[in-house]
Amino acid sequence: MSQIDKIYQMAQIDFSMLFTDNEIDQKKIEHYFGELGIGSLLIVPYQQNFYPATFYRSVMIQIQNVTKSFNRPPVIAGIDSVHGANYIKGATIFPQPINIASTWEPSHAWSTAVFGTIETVAAGINWLFSPIVGLGIQPLWSRMYETFGEDPYLVGIFATEMVNGIQDNGAAACAKHFVGYSAPRTGHDRSPSWIPVRHLYQYFVRPWREVINYGHPMTIMESYTEYDGVPNMANRNSLETMLRQDLGFDGMLVTDYQEIENLIGFHKVAIDINEAVKLALLETSVDMSMLPFNIEGWVNGVRTSLSDDMIEDAVKDRVDRSVMRILRLKDELDMFDTDLTEDIDELKNIGNMSTRAVALNIARDSIVLTKNTDKTLPLPKSRRRKKLKIHVTGPTSNSIRYQSGGWTVEWQGASSDEQFTYGQTVLQAATEKTKWQVTSSCGVNIVGDPCDGNITETANQQRSAADYIFVCIGEENYTGECPLLASKKPGDIRDLSLPRGQIEYVQSLKKSSNAKIVVVYFGGRPRLLGDIVENSDAILIAFLPGPDGGKAVIDLIEGDNDPSGRLPITYPKYQDGGGVPYWHAVSDQCTATDNPHEPLPHWAYTQCEVQWPFGHGLSYTDLTYSNLRVDTNHVIHHAPWDNKAIEITVSVDVKNTGDRVAHEPVMFFIYEESRHVTPEYKRLVSFERMNLSPGEERTMTMTVMSSTLLHVGPHDDKHDILQIGQKFRIGVGSATDCRNGQDMHLCTDTLSLEFAGQDSYDPVCEASCLLLSEHGCLWDQGKQSWDQIEQLSRACYSMCIASSSPISKDDSGWGWNYLNCIESILKDSRRPNERKCNDVNMMCRDVFHSEDATMSPMEGGKVDQFESSRSNFSTIIVSIFAGIIGTLAMFYPCYKHVFFQHRKESSGAGEIEFMPVIQDEEERHARLS
Repeated sequence: MSQIDKIYQMAQIDFSMLFTDNEIDQKKIEHYFGELGIGSLLIVPYQQNFYPATFYRSVMIQIQNVTKSFNRPPVIAGIDSVHGANYIKGATIFPQPINIASTWEPSHAWSTAVFGTIETVAAGINWLFSPIVGLGIQPLWSRMYETFGEDPYLVGIFATEMVNGIQDNGAAACAKHFVGYSAPRTGHDRSPSWIPVRHLYQYFVRPWREVINYGHPMTIMESYTEYDGVPNMANRNSLETMLRQDLGFDGMLVTDYQEIENLIGFHKVAIDINEAVKLALLETSVDMSMLPFNIEGWVNGVRTSLSDDMIEDAVKDRVDRSVMRILRLKDELDMFDTDLTEDIDELKNIGNMSTRAVALNIARDSIVLTKNTDKTLPLPKSRRRKKLKIHVTGPTSNSIRYQSGGWTVEWQGASSDEQFTYGQTVLQAATEKTKWQVTSSCGVNIVGDPCDGNITETANQQRSAADYIFVCIGEENYTGECPLLASKKPGDIRDLSLPRGQIEYVQSLKKSSNAKIVVVYFGGRPRLLGDIVENSDAILIAFLPGPDGGKAVIDLIEGDNDPSGRLPITYPKYQDGGGVPYWHAVSDQCTATDNPHEPLPHWAYTQCEVQWPFGHGLSYTDLTYSNLRVDTNHVIHHAPWDNKAIEITVSVDVKNTGDRVAHEPVMFFIYEESRHVTPEYKRLVSFERMNLSPGEERTMTMTVMSSTLLHVGPHDDKHDILQIGQKFRIGVGSATDCRNGQDMHLCTDTLSLEFAGQDSYDPVCEASCLLLSEHGCLWDQGKQSWDQIEQLSRACYSMCIASSSPISKDDSGWGWNYLNCIESILKDSRRPNERKCNDVNMMCRDVFHSEDATMSPMEGGKVDQFESSRSNFSTIIVSIFAGIIGTLAMFYPCYKHVFFQHRKESSGAGEIEFMPVIQDEEERHARLS
């Protein structure tokens, strides 16, 4: 591939660029993907058109035919299928991610991904921009509903399941948005997140580590935002050090929409497109640019960097590595050998009833019953001959789009219910119940104003006569981002309160009727409900369950299903966000008063009051938790190479004492009594959803390992450590509080973390020796048995401990600076493996042969029998020369052209060469201009 071919391969353009007069233009396809050889296409609804899978597939077939005729690599198309194939007409639309997390059933994330992928791939699109791996900790944020909640552990598990569901079915997942996007300081989308590095690694990076280690996403998308003052799109720490080195991600990295250009007009860190492209190339490891329109600016920007003699070689190498990742991705998806055809069975099965049934079941499981005074719900089954009088009202009572949210049909969500091919509102589902006499009214609209200017007398009479009033409240559909108009962010709000008119409407219903008030909330974030809570008899938080959400709600109200949803977020009560997230610092407290308007001064403080806590949710049946027990009171930590750790098993008995089947997520939380870094109030460490028949009892267990207590320590802001001697408790259930003495029968006695080893515990020594051992820097590779390797690792650790200063190890060569240095070398995928150990000694410090070293792991003391050649003077001289040569090689590298090995079982290995039909790159560039 020529240099210009590689540059185009790194570009992604918008679907709208293929249209002329609302029709796909074959000449544009030939130009962009044939003559230029652009590598990717971003699929977005064009001018609010909701196209079926057959349309998209036909376009992808056209593109495939063009790339073949021009001998180009295949074009990969990406789409935001975030809750099913939500942009494909006729496909099944699943509940939003916040709903999926509300089920506390990880398999629901997998199922959503599987069916969404099958229907997306049927459309000829095999790259899904899903899932979001951010933490939903900012209630104001307009993309809260795209997250799996506020807990790092919960988010990591659900996002991993989503990735596996996508990639098990012939497509690439794109985990997003790296990193810190979900916590804007003001709550406004794309505004800066102010996240200390310690908190970034302690909370925000943890789900990413889970996803990368256990989901292995093929691609990741960077984010619009910044967490430390440097936009991610130009941030070496986030997109090189953190993502590539610390987390070990080696897949393809794509920008978010127009983010390189945003460095100029939005972030204002670049003066023009040339500087923006240069920053992206030299400061990050981004492989593909979601342009999506300015092709010429991208090409000229890369060419300008290539023309700079000072950075030419670095840019060439950078481009080569990115193109290698892009082509590898396409090969792993079998795109070089697979031909798209028009007629496939999967097209006939899109949106079938069995897939809709799966989505409906997830919707039912996701709805959270947060209040149920005097067992208002479920409604009584038998009234003999008299029908229950039900009045359905409120702005979201008869709207499919309001119960589905953004990223549905269109980017901001559907503009009308007519765009949906199926679905049932609450009113429609209620009307189908033959034992109910259903009336309805609008009441107020979505912004709280009376419908049609007033409330009719007929509606008042119907409400007064009703036995139950179902009042559906909530938000309009939206998303946060508006990348084409950076000054407009359609989902932003400055007040978390629900519109005052909606709150007053519920109050008026309570005053004017003796009916039971059942409130149903549809919305993407936890709007403050104010007086609605006390003026209602039952409340269902439905979030955004999708087109069949109305049926799911009515099924729960009627009692056909037992509510099993639990909040994956803390539902706030006040604007200040006190108590959010639940894992806030134990020192984060609020005024202890029942009246927040009480005159100052306020002397007493307590934990902040919230509307409903994380994990809250009620059931129609009764459960008892009892007999909490542990098998030992100590977690014993051993060094990683010893494999002798002792863990604590925590068990609790759960019994269904009611008369209905129970679906109960059992949650285990840790409460750390003290920590050198301020501990969280509590932290989720395990959960499992269980199904119990009436009268059934089961034992649930979880294991406390030393890794359960890992946290980022006080002396370094990115590495996990243990604090030996730390005391803690395990509590069961979201309502249990092991700090204030509430439900102490569901809290263990005080447990502790201990260390068993010949030496004292030191996190720097452990991490350094483990890393050196993993990369073969403690021995001659291939010459030692596993037992010998373990002994060498122990010897390394003992030497580190012996060299330590009681105040700082940096004086002896060991320390956090040393660990950071060896990590930067040993985890650098760009550096040849055979040179890494020598580079460590040359560029960091040869701690094994320094004057301060008391022994070498390869000689004397602990392992005399393994006498190392490293102690010989001749080897030291050789190492020095090797290091010098290695250092010179770093500054005078010999770069090779990218080549891509494409193997077939039938034909063996061979190199693919893409020779475009138009071979003069200057001619192609002129056509582009």
